[in-house]
Amino acid sequence: MDIELVVFDLDGTLVGAPEPFVRLKEKLRSRLLAMGIPGEALGDLTPMYETLQRVSKELGIPFDELYSHMVELETERMEESFLFDGVLEVLQSLRDRGVKLAVMTRSSRRAALKALEMHGIADYFEAVSTRDDVPAGELKPNPGQLRGILEELGVEPTKVLVVGDHGYDILPARELGTLSAMITSHESGRMSFSIEVEPDFEVPTMLEFRTLVENLLDTYVVVPAYNEEQTIGSVLDSLLRYFRRDEIVVVNDGSMDRTEEIARSYGVHVLTHLINRGLGGALGTGIAYALRRGARLIITFDADGQHLIGDALRVMRPVAEGKADFAVGSRLKGDTSEMPFVKKFGNFVLDSITAIFAGKYVSDSQSGLRCFSRECASKIRITCDRYAVSSEIIIEVAKNRCRIIEVPIKAVYTDYSMRKGTNVLEGVKIALNLMFDKLR
Repeated sequence: MDIELVVFDLDGTLVGAPEPFVRLKEKLRSRLLAMGIPGEALGDLTPMYETLQRVSKELGIPFDELYSHMVELETERMEESFLFDGVLEVLQSLRDRGVKLAVMTRSSRRAALKALEMHGIADYFEAVSTRDDVPAGELKPNPGQLRGILEELGVEPTKVLVVGDHGYDILPARELGTLSAMITSHESGRMSFSIEVEPDFEVPTMLEFRTLVENLLDTYVVVPAYNEEQTIGSVLDSLLRYFRRDEIVVVNDGSMDRTEEIARSYGVHVLTHLINRGLGGALGTGIAYALRRGARLIITFDADGQHLIGDALRVMRPVAEGKADFAVGSRLKGDTSEMPFVKKFGNFVLDSITAIFAGKYVSDSQSGLRCFSRECASKIRITCDRYAVSSEIIIEVAKNRCRIIEVPIKAVYTDYSMRKGTNVLEGVKIALNLMFDKLR
C-alpha cells in the first residue's frame, strides 16, 4: 500500500504508565476541590481538558490556573512511563522504508516531549502535535489536529495511516479519509472512557502491528484484463488512491483494444499474453509475478469496474491482521439490491457445485475480489484457464487448509459489466469444465 505517513497516538499506543488515567483524574479532582471548586461543577472530569475549559468559563477562574495542575500531574505520570514492546522495532522498520512518522496526542507538550525524549524516540518523528499546539476546537477527536499534521508534512489523506488505542484517535482519521489501525490490548495508558468507532484494521499490541504494517506495505493487486479499454483507467485511478504503482499488476490477456496502452500510461506493471488465455491464465500469471516480487498479500481485482476500492480494503483486512489466509468478497452477504436474479441463481448453482469438491460452502465462489496471504497463494495450483478458475481457487484454498473468511461487499453492475461477466451459457460451461477436470 502507498503509505507515506504513519501518525501515532502517544499514551496507550507508544508508551504506557503504571498509573492509570483514573488515578490521574482522582489526583486532579482532589487538587481542584482543595481550590474550593464545587464537586458538582467538576462532574466526573470526563474528558479532563474540556472540563477544565468549561469550569474556567462558568466560574471565572483563569484557565491557566487550573490547567497547570493537569500538566504537572501528566508530566509526573510520564516520568514513570515505559515503551510498549515492539515500538522501537516498528519505528525503525518504518523509517528504514522511508515512511514519515508523526505523533498526535491529547497530552500537553511538556508531558509528551518528556516521554519521547526519555525513551529516546523523539528523533524518529517529523512532527509532534500536542494539546498545546492546536486550538481547543481542533484537538482530536476533531479533525483539525490531524489535518494540521497532513498539511505540515504535505501528505494526502489516503496515503496516511493513523494508529491509536481509542476512538478519539480513529474518529479524525475517518472524517479525513485516512486509514486507521486500533491497538486493542494496551490497557496501560488507555483513557478512562471509550468511544465506539470501527477502524480499518485492528491488532492487539504493537508486536502484531509490526506484522500488520509489513503486510500492508507489501500488498500487490492483480488486475486481469481483456478488452477493458472502457474501464481500466477508472479502475486504476481508484486503486492508485491507496496502492503504489509498483504494487499494481495488470495482466493484459491478449486484448485487441487499447487496454495495454492505457494501463502502461499509468506506470503500473503490465504483463501481456500474446493470445487470450482466459481469466485463469491471467490470474495465474499475475499471482506468480507478485509472489516473485516478494508480495506478502495479494489482492485480485476485476478490471470491469464492478468492485469498490473500499471493499478491497475490507477484504484484505482479515488477511492483513493474520486472522485468515484467504478472504473472498461475497456479493451475496452484502448489498444484493443491484444483483440481477439470474446472477444470484447462477452463483448459487456454481457455489453448490464448488462446495461438493471443496468440502466447504462459500456463498460467492465466483467473486473476483479476493485476498491471499503469501503462504496461501504459494500453495494453490491454478490449472483452469477460463472462468472455472474461480471455483478452482476455492477448492485449492480449502484443500490446502487455508483459513477462509467471507467479507460482505457490494458489486456495481452496469450494462458494460453485465455484458463482460459470465452468462447462463458460460455458467453451464464452468460447471461442466469443473466437474470434468476434478473427476478425471
